[in-house]
Amino acid sequence: MRRLLLFFVSIQLICGAVPRSAERQAAHLQPILQQADTAYYNNHSSLMSDAAYDALRDQYNRLTFNYPELAQPLQVGAPVALQGNRFAHNTPILSLQKAYSTRATELFLEKCGTNLLYSIEPKIDGLTVVLRYTDGLLSQALTRGDGKRGMDVTASLLAAGVVPISITPPADLELRGELFLTHANFEALNRRRVSLNKPPLKSPRNTAAGTLRLLDYAEVANRKLSIRIFEVIAMNPPSPTHSKALIRLKSMGLPVIESQLISASDVPSAIAALNQRRAKLPFPTDGIVIKANNRMIYQSLGTTSRHPRGALARKYRPKPVETRLLRVEWSRGATGKMTPIAHFEAVEIQGATVQKATLHNLSHLRAMDLKIGDWIHVIRAGGAVPEIIGVCPNRRTGNERTIPNPLEK
Repeated sequence: MRRLLLFFVSIQLICGAVPRSAERQAAHLQPILQQADTAYYNNHSSLMSDAAYDALRDQYNRLTFNYPELAQPLQVGAPVALQGNRFAHNTPILSLQKAYSTRATELFLEKCGTNLLYSIEPKIDGLTVVLRYTDGLLSQALTRGDGKRGMDVTASLLAAGVVPISITPPADLELRGELFLTHANFEALNRRRVSLNKPPLKSPRNTAAGTLRLLDYAEVANRKLSIRIFEVIAMNPPSPTHSKALIRLKSMGLPVIESQLISASDVPSAIAALNQRRAKLPFPTDGIVIKANNRMIYQSLGTTSRHPRGALARKYRPKPVETRLLRVEWSRGATGKMTPIAHFEAVEIQGATVQKATLHNLSHLRAMDLKIGDWIHVIRAGGAVPEIIGVCPNRRTGNERTIPNPLEK
């Protein structure tokens, strides 16, 4: 009996063992996701597009669901770099859950309640800041950081002049807003830089974030940043609804996000209408925010470790195009860093012919499980930069070849 028991235990251990391929992929995904979080939350830059990041995180989540022993904690945001002026947020600053399809949006509405009113707002692609007003005076402005602690950027925000120094009537408030450069002001800044023989800046979002780090406050003011308040964290007395809170903030002279109050049944048409207006908005957007308007219901829905359950970001997802990976070449930068460049059969995306894309580094390449000869999905991230977001494993023939590590040659 004991031998029989040991036999079955051995069989269970063998069958439950994590495949080596799964271990390798999880090991590659972990540092990539952490590096992406560090770049986004600490340095206010993007290592990859949202679509590419979400594809990698989804892949990691599937691995850890099937093999829980592979799971290691991945933070909502990487810890803020040690720069001497970190401060704790009074409330964790969470991200929003994302949806890329109509069906995912419908499921969100069903979970929250189809008999509720919802606020619909453009999701500005900028930098989140937390504002604290104490007895009517702006006392502190923090970046989001890792959601628990952020960098103090009060001086830069005051120099930018984007929010009032004091509000009437005097109140204690804690707010979230999105800091950004309008399309017009970003273009004007680049024209000025070119006239001074300086290189033009590439990203409105990264430029807005970088502006907060400048010590030349005259330059901060000259760049003409903007902000829109989109969430009340704390207000006394509290407002019963999100829409009334925004009206109250606007009466105090604060710049608030444009918001529509609609029924659940009207959400799909409101999303479509706002999507049509996207090109005419003065600021960059990367989606639409849907939020339960009643604050008591919103709070009763609770949160996960990453996001509130009462709000959703309906993201714009570019439609990927399939093509075949031909080869990978390695480019050595001035610092000696090796960057893989993927070359694929030329395809037309949004009116442009593309045939190559960066793969960032070897770990990124391995995490995607790319092989020469693979059919791949390609997008133009942000409507401009070619990016590979995944492979088509069902189209593999067995003739695909592993991409060698250039350091092992």
